[in-house]
Amino acid sequence: MINEKRVIDEFIEMVKIYSPSLNERDMADYTITKLKDLGLDVIEDDVNKKINGNTGNVIGYLKGDSSKPKLMFSAHLDTVEPAKNIKPIIEDGYIKTDGTTILGGDDKAGLAAILEMLRIIKENNISHPDIYIIFSVAEEIGLLGARNIDLIKYNIDYGFILDADGEPGTVIKQAPYQNSFELIFKGKAAHAGMEPEKGINALMVAANAINKIKFGRINSDTTINLGIINGGRATNIVMEEVKIEGEARSYNEFEVEKICEDLFKECEKTANEFGAKFTYSKKREYNGFLIDENSEILNLVKKACEKTDLKYRSVSIGGGSDVNVYNEKNINAINLSIGMEKMHTIEEKISIKNVIKLTKLLIQIIKEC
Repeated sequence: MINEKRVIDEFIEMVKIYSPSLNERDMADYTITKLKDLGLDVIEDDVNKKINGNTGNVIGYLKGDSSKPKLMFSAHLDTVEPAKNIKPIIEDGYIKTDGTTILGGDDKAGLAAILEMLRIIKENNISHPDIYIIFSVAEEIGLLGARNIDLIKYNIDYGFILDADGEPGTVIKQAPYQNSFELIFKGKAAHAGMEPEKGINALMVAANAINKIKFGRINSDTTINLGIINGGRATNIVMEEVKIEGEARSYNEFEVEKICEDLFKECEKTANEFGAKFTYSKKREYNGFLIDENSEILNLVKKACEKTDLKYRSVSIGGGSDVNVYNEKNINAINLSIGMEKMHTIEEKISIKNVIKLTKLLIQIIKEC
């Protein structure tokens, strides 16, 4: 039933649309038109006013059999950079770029599969439940669109987010809690050539503290990383202040909090030893989730995989996505792999077969309800 040429042509058309985070206007307009042409009721919310973007979340509704579970299918409109002037190439069954930009399969392959799913439903008069389509914004910079969307009034039973790498048939059943943090070490400025002994080098204090902490993978559940460092005014001034940004992730909420607190205590202890000052800030970026292997939503996907000859596999990952936020909002949601490879790089690619397999899976999920 799937029109392979149509879905691939549409995917290629979409990846050419420039839609970085907070600038998804053209992509939103494109999908709004497509959803309306398919007969959905469509609205755009005002999240852009809260996140300083130019676009709200796109929400579509297709009325169906109200006796069946209400379903949500979601993908995000934004991409990472570099994403200007994307030149998609089809080679050896794959869609990729000329090597100067990302492809944008994250997450436009998800968008393409959802749009084709809707067309197949309409063209073949397939019985379906109420279906909600959520195309979120600013996912790549902190899940901002999903955080600010109001879904309570829709009473969604099952949510399927299309935003993971791996072969279609793979389900993300677990993702971690994540904290971000900023460490600030404040020493004392002095002339680096004339009287360095009168200064306290904040970077040296930070280095001594960091050297006492294990970073990277702590155990099978937990990681911690320092990613950004800023400090100093000039080479002839003893560095007075340094700021370090990092993150911690764990499947265990207690562990993600403990590893941050242990870090902060060690930093403060070291700063005191050098006569420096230490402050910090911490923010919960998103909560983790774990879907029971015997849950109704996973059983639904298992049945759909069987009917479409896909190998079902449930996995845990170390990253977050809109699905973390939707589970926080008490929506029973999972993340489906869409087949993309090497996402967020200029080597990104996706096989045509995977785009088609994903679309078939979505259609079968609807049929199983």
